[in-house]
Amino acid sequence: MISSVMTATLCGFGTELIRVETDITQGLPQLSIVGLPDMTVRESKERVRSALMSAGHNFPLRRITVNLSPADTKKEGSHFDLPIAVGILIASDVIDPTQAAGSAFLGELSLDGALNRAEYGVALVLGLKEKGVKSMFIPEDNMDEMIHIDEVSFFPARALEQVIAHLSGEKSIVPAVFHADEDFGAAGERSGCGSDAGGTGAEGRRGRDPSALCGDFSEVRGQERAKRAFQICAAGRHDLALYGPPGSGKSMLASRLPSILPPLTREEVLEVAKVYNIAGKNPYDGRAVCGRPFRAPHHSVTATALVGGGNRPRPGELSLAHRGVLFLDELPEFGRHALEMLRQPLEDRYIDLSRVGHRSRYPCEFLLVAAMNPCPCGYYGDPLQECRCTEYQRRRYASRVSGPLLDRIDLHVHVGRVEYVDMNDDAPLGSSTSDLYEGVIRAYAAQRERLTPFTYNGDLSPKDTERCCALDSDAERILKVAYTAYGFSARQSRKMQRVARTIADIEGSAEILPAHITEAISYRRPKDILGEGEA
Repeated sequence: MISSVMTATLCGFGTELIRVETDITQGLPQLSIVGLPDMTVRESKERVRSALMSAGHNFPLRRITVNLSPADTKKEGSHFDLPIAVGILIASDVIDPTQAAGSAFLGELSLDGALNRAEYGVALVLGLKEKGVKSMFIPEDNMDEMIHIDEVSFFPARALEQVIAHLSGEKSIVPAVFHADEDFGAAGERSGCGSDAGGTGAEGRRGRDPSALCGDFSEVRGQERAKRAFQICAAGRHDLALYGPPGSGKSMLASRLPSILPPLTREEVLEVAKVYNIAGKNPYDGRAVCGRPFRAPHHSVTATALVGGGNRPRPGELSLAHRGVLFLDELPEFGRHALEMLRQPLEDRYIDLSRVGHRSRYPCEFLLVAAMNPCPCGYYGDPLQECRCTEYQRRRYASRVSGPLLDRIDLHVHVGRVEYVDMNDDAPLGSSTSDLYEGVIRAYAAQRERLTPFTYNGDLSPKDTERCCALDSDAERILKVAYTAYGFSARQSRKMQRVARTIADIEGSAEILPAHITEAISYRRPKDILGEGEA
């Protein structure tokens, strides 16, 4: 008798349905696994043998052939243990094949029959669900990852013996089904964003006050222009570059950006969880699902760690920041090769990793926030601190970041020295997280109504830019003068129109007014980039 049991394998960011076919025939006792299994899958024969005997079943002393179909897809992961064990039991007439029909099986087996956590559980389950599988047997330890996956019946088990008892009709496993929350990600809900977010249930991962986790923008004294830029950045998904001396608040501002981003939708939560899961990280660790991801890699990060890759290509920092923020502090200190690899993802919002016989595409729709000093010592242009750098040193420092990369960043803001009067306890606190968030949500709602499918202003195509960011005659004249005077590129011109559209949305204006395009131009002024003061 030949049995067939369903499972899945990871193929880059996608999942492929795998049928575990088992044939038991007369011959010398031997278990052969074919169908491009990796070493982990080939070693499963020893785990399965011991687990079946520990569960009280004799291992067939006959020739056993296990075929992983389709045979031309490479199979990776220890989660093949459970489907192989179930397939052997069905082929041995221990389990009725109709009881396993329509269900998928995932799980690693211990020698004593315990069912261990399946690696890439979220990614595999989501892939199986997309392919129409609605019944899955998984390890009990994977259940904490599944709380946002609805319309699937999960049969969690701690040991192989429980799975056998259920399929044999001796003792049923109570299925777990999670239902969609209609209010999930509602516009009025605020999502948490701190790495120490607590709670184990859905409510522990949602509805947290972001200012309690990330800090409030009001804690940053002064820097109202920079706060305004962060509001525009969050509202329209515009990348942002900060220039200024040490201690001016660049890192402090960047760490608070997730607190004013719109909450994740259910689909976005699952996307983020899947990326983290494929990367070998707990999807519920840090800001992965409890809020927008915030990734701040050190400037010593390698190009592979930044964009992803390796012998078994896995997501890098760019994809781990998907739907969140990628903060690159001390931008010129990053390797030139690593920075240049940012150019394509900033435009396309995905990264392709190609290896011999393998290609993976990972999403990376993130907000880039880059911070840099104006010179190696950090005080060029500072009115109080003398710069010790030579002209050659300053130029060499600035040349570490290429012009094409800076050209792809929408907003450029000088973050100057904070005056002492602004640091006084009696001084006004300035814009708070709540103040900025109101404008962000207003712009977010306007963008949702404007285009279907929903598209952020920062991601508008050239055609949509012409349609959604049309300027009146006065605004057109202002942009034309600035384009000629400052030598802007065509890309910069389109970006300024998109930024102006976001500013208009924040202000609740249906039209782009001259004041909106003027403010958008101010975030591209060359002297802002050189750190010579505000426009």
